[in-house]
Amino acid sequence: MSTRRDRSSADSSKAPTNPARRSLMSGALGGGIAASVMGMARAEQANGSAQRDFDGKAALITGGARGIGLACANALAARGANIVILDVADQIAEVPYPLATQKDLEAAKEQIEGHGVSCITIKGDVREMKAQKAAITAAMESFGRLDFVIPNAGITQTGFLEELSEKEVDLVLDINLKGVIKTVQAATPILRQQNSGRIVMISSVTGRMGAQRFPVYGASKWAVIGLTKSTAEALAPHNVTVNALCPTLVRTALLENDYVLSTMIPGTTLTWEQFEDAAKQLHMMPVGFYGPEEVGGLAAFLCSEEAALISGDVFDIAAGANARFPA
Repeated sequence: MSTRRDRSSADSSKAPTNPARRSLMSGALGGGIAASVMGMARAEQANGSAQRDFDGKAALITGGARGIGLACANALAARGANIVILDVADQIAEVPYPLATQKDLEAAKEQIEGHGVSCITIKGDVREMKAQKAAITAAMESFGRLDFVIPNAGITQTGFLEELSEKEVDLVLDINLKGVIKTVQAATPILRQQNSGRIVMISSVTGRMGAQRFPVYGASKWAVIGLTKSTAEALAPHNVTVNALCPTLVRTALLENDYVLSTMIPGTTLTWEQFEDAAKQLHMMPVGFYGPEEVGGLAAFLCSEEAALISGDVFDIAAGANARFPA
């Protein structure tokens, strides 16, 4: 991808009156928004299909069969990037809610190719370096380059720390943290050799504040931010930028499932409408759950030439929620 030094290379702020929802918000959620950057991202998203500034470039996105990963893939493809998706596209027995399926992966490919680009899908587990390297190899053999890397694959989990078994703890860390590390490890040699590239990590608002019902998930997302900053420092001399995105409440299958709704508040099963109401209480702006395209748009901006000197940073997508927190 091009950089400035190497253009030729590759409604309501009131507290919820329901104590359960108050606990939900204060214990599990929070975050903020980089308003000026989001404004630029929206402009980039609106103009991208016309300018096709990513023509000929290639992106690797893990967990891209649905949700935020698919939104990122669409945002990049709309601007001309070819896409490689690495997704497990199968049910992991220990995950208590439905994961993406083979049909989801096939539908994602069709959707992305609707932008007039190529899309390669790799069915594989991010916990396995063999799968990571297969995705990198597919990008290089098919497109001859790798410009954008978005380690997005992850799972969620609820429960107080003492309730979680060793296997449950290991599963979240193995996918959410070690899986991201392996993606970066697999991609870094190519990015160094090309002397260019963009890595956009998908963290979470729980990587910015405490989350008593998401202790291990939150810890994994805090760690992703640490990895972001360390990798940004290591790759800066090679014109590679590395940043992290921290969404709050995105309407995806990660949260919209019976497992999350039934375990978010002990002894209570939330309805989706109640969860949506809690989201509106959390956000300063008059929105509840928002679509994954909001994350995809910002990811695409951070992959653009306009973001060539932005690295090692963390961007909240939280409809103003972080206005309540210290700078």
